[in-house]
Amino acid sequence: MDRSIWLERVVVVGAVLITVVGVGSFGIWDPWELTPALGADWAFAFFGVGETSARLPVVLGGLSTGALAFCLVRAEAGGRAAVIAVAVLASTPLFLLSSRLTMGGAIGMAAQAWVGAAALAASAEQRRGWNAALCYTGLAVGIGASTFISGVLLGPLPPLLAVSAWILISEGHGANAWSRWALPLGTSFALVGVVRAVVRDAPEVSRWLGGGAVGGNPPTWDAALEVVFHGFAPWSAALPVALAWAMWPREGRSARAQRLVSVLVLWAGFGFASWTVFASRYGTPPWLATLPLAGLVGLWLAEVSEADKPGWAAAATIVLLTGLLVRDYALYPDSALRALPTDTLSVPEVYQPAPRWALMFSLAGLTLALMMVSRGGTEKPNPRATVRWLRARWQGQGPPRGWILLAMSLLGACVVFGLMCFALDLRIASVVVRAGRYAFFAPLILAALVFGLPWVHYLFSRLGALRIFVVLGMGLAVGAFTAWRFQPALGQHLSPKSVFESYATLTKGPDEPLASYRAPASAAIYYTDTPIQEMEDQSALLRFLQAGGQRWAVLPADALGKVDRAYRRETGKHLYVADARSARLLLIAAESIEGVPNQSFIADAVRERDPSVQYLVNASFGDRVELVGFDLDLPSGDTVGAGQRFRVTWYWRVLENPPSGYKVFVHIDGNGLRLNGDHDPVDGRYPPKLWERGDVIADSQELTVPANFRTGEYVIYVGWFSGSNRLKVESGRNDGVDRVRAGVLRVR
Repeated sequence: MDRSIWLERVVVVGAVLITVVGVGSFGIWDPWELTPALGADWAFAFFGVGETSARLPVVLGGLSTGALAFCLVRAEAGGRAAVIAVAVLASTPLFLLSSRLTMGGAIGMAAQAWVGAAALAASAEQRRGWNAALCYTGLAVGIGASTFISGVLLGPLPPLLAVSAWILISEGHGANAWSRWALPLGTSFALVGVVRAVVRDAPEVSRWLGGGAVGGNPPTWDAALEVVFHGFAPWSAALPVALAWAMWPREGRSARAQRLVSVLVLWAGFGFASWTVFASRYGTPPWLATLPLAGLVGLWLAEVSEADKPGWAAAATIVLLTGLLVRDYALYPDSALRALPTDTLSVPEVYQPAPRWALMFSLAGLTLALMMVSRGGTEKPNPRATVRWLRARWQGQGPPRGWILLAMSLLGACVVFGLMCFALDLRIASVVVRAGRYAFFAPLILAALVFGLPWVHYLFSRLGALRIFVVLGMGLAVGAFTAWRFQPALGQHLSPKSVFESYATLTKGPDEPLASYRAPASAAIYYTDTPIQEMEDQSALLRFLQAGGQRWAVLPADALGKVDRAYRRETGKHLYVADARSARLLLIAAESIEGVPNQSFIADAVRERDPSVQYLVNASFGDRVELVGFDLDLPSGDTVGAGQRFRVTWYWRVLENPPSGYKVFVHIDGNGLRLNGDHDPVDGRYPPKLWERGDVIADSQELTVPANFRTGEYVIYVGWFSGSNRLKVESGRNDGVDRVRAGVLRVR
């Protein structure tokens, strides 16, 4: 068997596995997945109640979308382009999140893909007689299904407009006589119906629109571009290049392939327009036009992977846009989730996937760029030739010799200074020491670039036509991370599965009651058969926990502070948190469990005794709260360097209930510079209005020293503020503006 055919099959199997495997390994995201999941009655009847059966309809929708993309591209442009299109589709969060979550739009994607494929097949010139009748029957069924699922505007209209526009633009060339007037006429009818429904602007749900008018401010016109750019990663870095490539015919491209390219471009454009119109008035829609995006990238990659000329401009564009993707995913952790039809879903702060996204996107983008510049005929690198070239420059006269001498001097200085930074305790800024240690490796890095990159270029070019499979493999790695790491990690926080699993593991028998306090209990049917007592009243929860014996309760994490204070007033002890893995829900036990520590952050933040602190302060603010002292956790023992992070823990003794609305301000001043550490105590999770008299609150925060901070001592000032008001300093080292001089931070 030809190696490329074997690899094509591996790629297709990998795309299917990424879509399917592990779909039941993470809990139902409550409430986002719950309503659609409860509608999967037929799947529950056959496969039982569980995450897999709840998500089975959308998984089938995703598989159908991939199958339709494969069949459409293969029929018009060949098997290689079809395999690439499927791999591209299965690599993106836009497709995978929609195909592996019950609120995803994979079923709507499949229905729209069906309409597009059927419309192209029905309009083909060779379709006549019964063959054409069958194609039009399939098209009618697809239009009905897509309209029922998504409405005309989001569902069948974009592909119908694309095929009809192609027929009109091409003056019917390549289309059968029936399609030359039937498809544009039917599409015009659908377009008129949508326009009338938009003008009517009724709040009732309309089949023409797939929704009803709602309030709120509409998004800007570029919102759809953000959804595609972030959701279609990593291939969105190549999408502009693929669109530019598709704008004009190429030599060797068949008429059928050119027709497909033209229709896909129009389809993507009309999909952008329909999404924007819907989002402007009718809510947040799913992005359904995934097939044209994957098809365009697949056709482009299939063509350029066989080209002989390097595409340096395309490679540079891909690298720059990949860098923009990495930046956006770091600054906006919710970027991947914007592909879903909801505005309320977000990544919890405790989960930080940005470094992993950056690694995956960088590898995928750089591999694709390397393929663009690695063509056949690349000569084998000859290190001796490089050395001879450098020797010739040195033996010559004039500027080249001077530049070489300057470069050698700089590299030598890097090595010497780097050794000094490693071996000696230099009394200079730590940021310079860190830079010097990195500079020590400059000659090795330069040698690797000069002698290693040509070998990478050469070896990659030696793969020939198989280069594309390395690129697809890196793309599928992004898809595997999305499906098997990102989704389960989010499920840890967005699903109640972890707390119910802990309940099942920690209970000793069926007689231990379980309650749900102001927390969704509907998803419990997937994880436990135990009857759940739903409660909305805090006093009822406290009575339940104190009724005797081991008892359990599930409550929102943001309610822990208020409930813990009430519980401690009655019992004199903190609530016992048996499971705090989720950022949204906690599992509370009435009695402690041997071998399982209390996971309540309040038990760590609230101290009943004075701690032993590094730096005593003993300053009172408004006779309400006293700063006992603070601890500094510095990376270099007693100093911190510019650009480095450090931790400070403040210890506050509560004298009276602090006034609500006040925050802590921290000013670290010196050399005309300031590091501002204003914050809500205890990260806002245990606000001062809940503090009890006599408590000592441990309030930790992490700060980063700005890179422009020079070496020296910086004074630490602290106080309390609300707007322009500050709590008066009653005792302590007051600087005259109600700030207490707490200590000194040494920056080196």
